[in-house]
Amino acid sequence: MTEEVGISRRSSRRQEMGGRLIPRSFSKQAWHRFDQDRRRRYLERLGGLPSDAQAARIDTLVRLEWSALRAEAAGTLQGDREAREHRRLLDRLLGDLERSLAKPMVEPKPLNYKEHVARRDGASA
Repeated sequence: MTEEVGISRRSSRRQEMGGRLIPRSFSKQAWHRFDQDRRRRYLERLGGLPSDAQAARIDTLVRLEWSALRAEAAGTLQGDREAREHRRLLDRLLGDLERSLAKPMVEPKPLNYKEHVARRDGASA
């Protein structure tokens, strides 16, 4: 009577969330680790240096996610309401960041008068 016994590996919250750091405590040290992890992940998505607007969005996203997790950890009705509001704002800002990724990061150089006339005359010909 031989049975195969499957080895179950205990997974952590970090493994379940695809490698994203989820704090268990909300100390200063945990904040710095969380901030570094999330900022690195958002910057990897950009693939280059962020514009000022993108940098501000990333900073706000990190702070909103931290606030939502901290409010959820409180385990109170008020905490749940705050977490829901933080998540709603987080989703909106994440959408803004995704839309900014679709736009070119470098603005095209404005045309001077001669280039403008040449392009206009070329389009009408």
